[in-house]
Amino acid sequence: MLALFFVLNGSTSAQIEEGVDAPNFTLKDLEGKEVSLNEFRGKYVLVNFWATWCGPCKIEMPSLETLYQRFKNKNFAMLAISNDMFGATVVKPFVKTNKINFPVLLDQNLKASNGFGVVSLPSTFMIDPKGKIIGALLGAEDWATPSNILYFENLLK
Repeated sequence: MLALFFVLNGSTSAQIEEGVDAPNFTLKDLEGKEVSLNEFRGKYVLVNFWATWCGPCKIEMPSLETLYQRFKNKNFAMLAISNDMFGATVVKPFVKTNKINFPVLLDQNLKASNGFGVVSLPSTFMIDPKGKIIGALLGAEDWATPSNILYFENLLK
Protein backbone atom coordinates (compact mmCIF):
# COMPACT_ATOMS: atom_id res chain seq x y z
CA MET A 1 0.00 0.00 0.00
CA LEU A 2 1.43 3.32 -1.04
CA ALA A 3 0.60 5.13 2.17
CA LEU A 4 3.78 3.46 3.45
CA PHE A 5 5.68 4.92 0.50
CA PHE A 6 6.18 8.16 2.35
CA VAL A 7 7.35 6.71 5.62
CA LEU A 8 11.12 6.59 5.72
CA ASN A 9 11.97 3.73 8.03
CA GLY A 10 15.29 4.47 9.74
CA SER A 11 16.43 0.86 9.77
CA THR A 12 16.09 0.21 6.05
CA SER A 13 16.00 3.58 4.35
CA ALA A 14 18.65 5.06 2.15
CA GLN A 15 20.77 7.81 3.69
CA ILE A 16 18.62 10.53 2.18
CA GLU A 17 15.92 12.12 4.32
CA GLU A 18 12.41 13.24 3.57
CA GLY A 19 12.11 16.99 3.07
CA VAL A 20 15.68 17.51 1.84
CA ASP A 21 16.54 18.70 -1.64
CA ALA A 22 16.99 15.81 -4.06
CA PRO A 23 20.61 15.67 -5.24
CA ASN A 24 20.75 16.89 -8.83
CA PHE A 25 22.34 14.62 -11.40
CA THR A 26 23.02 14.68 -15.12
CA LEU A 27 23.01 11.31 -16.86
CA LYS A 28 22.74 10.12 -20.45
CA ASP A 29 19.58 8.56 -21.81
CA LEU A 30 19.57 5.60 -24.19
CA GLU A 31 20.18 7.92 -27.17
CA GLY A 32 23.17 9.59 -25.49
CA LYS A 33 21.33 12.84 -24.65
CA GLU A 34 22.15 14.38 -21.27
CA VAL A 35 19.22 14.68 -18.87
CA SER A 36 19.34 16.49 -15.52
CA LEU A 37 16.93 16.07 -12.63
CA ASN A 38 16.65 19.88 -12.34
CA GLU A 39 14.99 19.97 -15.79
CA PHE A 40 11.87 18.54 -14.13
CA ARG A 41 11.37 21.28 -11.53
CA GLY A 42 7.70 22.15 -11.33
CA LYS A 43 6.62 18.50 -11.68
CA TYR A 44 6.33 15.57 -9.35
CA VAL A 45 9.10 13.15 -10.31
CA LEU A 46 9.29 9.45 -9.52
CA VAL A 47 12.95 8.35 -9.68
CA ASN A 48 13.44 4.59 -9.79
CA PHE A 49 16.91 3.02 -9.45
CA TRP A 50 17.02 -0.43 -11.05
CA ALA A 51 19.07 -2.89 -13.14
CA THR A 52 18.35 -5.50 -15.81
CA TRP A 53 19.91 -8.21 -13.58
CA CYS A 54 17.62 -7.35 -10.64
CA GLY A 55 14.65 -9.75 -10.46
CA PRO A 56 12.36 -7.53 -8.32
CA CYS A 57 13.20 -4.56 -10.60
CA LYS A 58 12.07 -6.49 -13.67
CA ILE A 59 8.87 -7.58 -11.91
CA GLU A 60 7.83 -3.99 -11.10
CA MET A 61 8.63 -2.54 -14.57
CA PRO A 62 5.20 -3.28 -16.16
CA SER A 63 3.39 -1.55 -13.28
CA LEU A 64 5.74 1.46 -13.55
CA GLU A 65 4.84 1.63 -17.26
CA THR A 66 1.13 1.53 -16.34
CA LEU A 67 1.64 4.37 -13.85
CA TYR A 68 3.61 6.39 -16.39
CA GLN A 69 1.00 5.97 -19.12
CA ARG A 70 -1.76 6.95 -16.71
CA PHE A 71 -0.12 10.16 -15.44
CA LYS A 72 2.43 11.28 -18.08
CA ASN A 73 0.14 14.08 -19.27
CA LYS A 74 -0.31 15.45 -15.76
CA ASN A 75 2.25 17.31 -13.65
CA PHE A 76 4.29 14.09 -13.43
CA ALA A 77 7.55 12.67 -14.74
CA MET A 78 9.30 9.35 -14.26
CA LEU A 79 13.01 8.60 -14.55
CA ALA A 80 14.30 5.03 -14.37
CA ILE A 81 18.01 5.02 -13.60
CA SER A 82 19.84 1.87 -14.63
CA ASN A 83 22.76 0.67 -12.52
CA ASP A 84 23.87 -1.77 -15.24
CA MET A 85 27.64 -1.49 -15.71
CA PHE A 86 27.35 -2.40 -19.40
CA GLY A 87 24.97 0.52 -19.96
CA ALA A 88 22.94 0.84 -23.15
CA THR A 89 24.30 -2.48 -24.49
CA VAL A 90 22.10 -4.40 -22.05
CA VAL A 91 19.49 -1.77 -21.20
CA LYS A 92 18.29 -0.94 -24.74
CA PRO A 93 17.24 -4.54 -25.59
CA PHE A 94 15.50 -4.86 -22.20
CA VAL A 95 13.56 -1.61 -22.71
CA LYS A 96 12.53 -2.61 -26.24
CA THR A 97 11.49 -6.15 -25.28
CA ASN A 98 9.45 -4.91 -22.31
CA LYS A 99 7.88 -1.98 -24.23
CA ILE A 100 9.04 0.62 -21.71
CA ASN A 101 8.22 4.17 -22.79
CA PHE A 102 9.32 6.24 -19.81
CA PRO A 103 12.79 7.83 -19.82
CA VAL A 104 15.63 5.48 -18.88
CA LEU A 105 18.96 6.96 -17.85
CA LEU A 106 22.32 5.24 -17.47
CA ASP A 107 24.28 5.43 -14.21
CA GLN A 108 27.16 3.05 -14.89
CA ASN A 109 29.47 4.85 -12.44
CA LEU A 110 26.70 4.99 -9.80
CA LYS A 111 27.08 8.76 -9.36
CA ALA A 112 23.33 9.43 -9.01
CA SER A 113 22.82 6.23 -7.02
CA ASN A 114 25.52 7.21 -4.54
CA GLY A 115 24.09 10.73 -4.34
CA PHE A 116 20.76 9.28 -3.27
CA GLY A 117 22.41 6.79 -0.91
CA VAL A 118 21.01 3.80 -2.79
CA VAL A 119 22.12 0.55 -1.18
CA SER A 120 19.66 -1.89 -2.74
CA LEU A 121 17.62 -2.22 -5.91
CA PRO A 122 14.98 -1.28 -6.70
CA SER A 123 14.94 1.99 -4.75
CA THR A 124 12.34 4.62 -5.60
CA PHE A 125 12.17 8.26 -4.59
CA MET A 126 9.31 10.72 -5.00
CA ILE A 127 10.32 14.34 -5.54
CA ASP A 128 7.94 17.29 -5.33
CA PRO A 129 7.79 20.21 -7.79
CA LYS A 130 10.23 22.23 -5.62
CA GLY A 131 12.84 19.45 -5.84
CA LYS A 132 12.35 18.10 -2.32
CA ILE A 133 12.22 14.38 -1.56
CA ILE A 134 8.76 13.59 -0.22
CA GLY A 135 9.18 9.84 0.05
CA ALA A 136 11.29 6.77 -0.56
CA LEU A 137 10.53 3.12 -1.06
CA LEU A 138 13.09 0.35 -0.94
CA GLY A 139 12.10 -2.82 -2.75
CA ALA A 140 9.63 -3.65 -5.50
CA GLU A 141 6.08 -2.31 -5.59
CA ASP A 142 3.03 -2.95 -7.72
CA TRP A 143 2.55 0.64 -8.87
CA ALA A 144 -0.73 -0.14 -10.65
CA THR A 145 -2.84 -1.20 -7.66
CA PRO A 146 -6.04 0.81 -7.13
CA SER A 147 -4.66 2.34 -3.90
CA ASN A 148 -1.44 3.43 -5.61
CA ILE A 149 -3.31 4.90 -8.59
CA LEU A 150 -5.60 6.75 -6.14
CA TYR A 151 -2.57 8.11 -4.28
CA PHE A 152 -1.14 9.59 -7.50
CA GLU A 153 -4.55 10.91 -8.59
CA ASN A 154 -4.82 12.81 -5.28
CA LEU A 155 -1.21 13.99 -5.38
CA LEU A 156 -1.52 15.34 -8.93
CA LYS A 157 -4.88 17.14 -8.47
